[in-house]
Amino acid sequence: MAYRPDAPRIGHHAVIESLGVHPLPPIKRTGKFASSAASRRMRVGSEMYWAVVAPGATMLRRMWVLGVLLLTLGIGAPIALVVWIVVERDELVDLALDDRFLRAIALTLAVALFARFIAVIEVTVVRRHDRNVGLSAIMAYVMVALLAVPVGWSVVRAEQARQLVDDVFAGSDDAPPLFVPADETIVEEAALENPAPSGTTNILLLGGDSAPGRWGLRTDTMILVSADRASGRTSLVSIPRDLRRLQFPPGSPLYERFPDGFDNIANAVYPYVLTKPDLQEQYAQDDLQPEAVAVSEAIGFSLGVRIDDYVLVNMQGFLELIDAVGGVTLDLERSVPLPPNLPGAKHDIPSSVGPGQVQMDGTLALAFVRSRYADSDYGRTGRQRQLLAALGQQISLADAVGGFSSVADALSDAVRTSLSPNEFTDLLDTLGDTAAITESVGLVPPLIVPGNPDYDQIRQVVADVHDAIATGVPSQYAQA
Repeated sequence: MAYRPDAPRIGHHAVIESLGVHPLPPIKRTGKFASSAASRRMRVGSEMYWAVVAPGATMLRRMWVLGVLLLTLGIGAPIALVVWIVVERDELVDLALDDRFLRAIALTLAVALFARFIAVIEVTVVRRHDRNVGLSAIMAYVMVALLAVPVGWSVVRAEQARQLVDDVFAGSDDAPPLFVPADETIVEEAALENPAPSGTTNILLLGGDSAPGRWGLRTDTMILVSADRASGRTSLVSIPRDLRRLQFPPGSPLYERFPDGFDNIANAVYPYVLTKPDLQEQYAQDDLQPEAVAVSEAIGFSLGVRIDDYVLVNMQGFLELIDAVGGVTLDLERSVPLPPNLPGAKHDIPSSVGPGQVQMDGTLALAFVRSRYADSDYGRTGRQRQLLAALGQQISLADAVGGFSSVADALSDAVRTSLSPNEFTDLLDTLGDTAAITESVGLVPPLIVPGNPDYDQIRQVVADVHDAIATGVPSQYAQA
């Protein structure tokens, strides 16, 4: 049969053409076509990779504004945070306690992760018609999810640190002193903007006996830390826990009850105020502990000094803090008998330590400073000052930052202070200077008789100690 062009077509071709559809000829998968498909797969995979590594980089030609924004959030912000840390590397503790820095960490990590998520979505949408975009997108989302684990942990820790700052540090840099003697001139507000380098900063360290299994908190350890701002020289003055007739300033709530002096020993002031709701209300100052404010007022008036701030550490907290910074080493001249196990002790306590160099963890250090077997209540005030000075000299800021997680947990559970974070790091700097502590004095026999104290004499001793750190001429009381 001869071929006739006008003859009707039969079969499925005729049906398809009758519908106006003209099928394409079969595609032969040549080497060139296969190479092109592989190239597209590689391009999609590469864009997904860069969406995670450098979010926004692949979309600069398509949507340059969004691309620049994502690059800034995903790469620029983390780099800026690293630069901030490098520039302030000598003030790492300041940074670790800086609310702005902690907020910056959480925000920077969160937006950097979010930028990567958005970049992956953008590539997925743009390349949605490519056959292998699904697999590439899944791999990119997995990479973002893996990054989310350390980022999430870091954000949580930064927020916990912020909460620590709020819980522990109740003061601000410009907060007024807790107590000012009547005869001391208060610096005018205008002068606070450019304070003179002279003068003394006085911080009251209070060590309480609160611990698991023990009720209440008696301030068995009371040490006045005084730093001369001009010279940097520092003194430690121990107030014995059994000091009698602690004085209160006229007109104060406690003076109204005890005009002739407190009727118990000094370490009972804190629990006394703790059990009196009316006194707690009268001594309330912002977020400060009313009991610590009352003790600060009493010590300030009795010693005749301004009290700028307090630091309150309970017994268990002291143990945890020593462990958190890796312990402390003391050089003991003689053997020191130790008490039996204390509440919260993490291991058995030996019967004695020393002589010679002794490496102490928190449990051993706590037993050392609380022992009365070695000598007396008055002897242990000297050991407390010895340990405090050793801690300041041996524990670097890098140690504190390196163990920040453990230190933060210990601080949060055991420390409260009216200091601001900046003032706290200044205190650490001062105690960490090996040449700073030039006066270490205990208001104990034979210098002072705690059972029948002469408060005029006590005020004179403290004034002489402050003169010594200001002039550099040692007082006659050093190491008493």
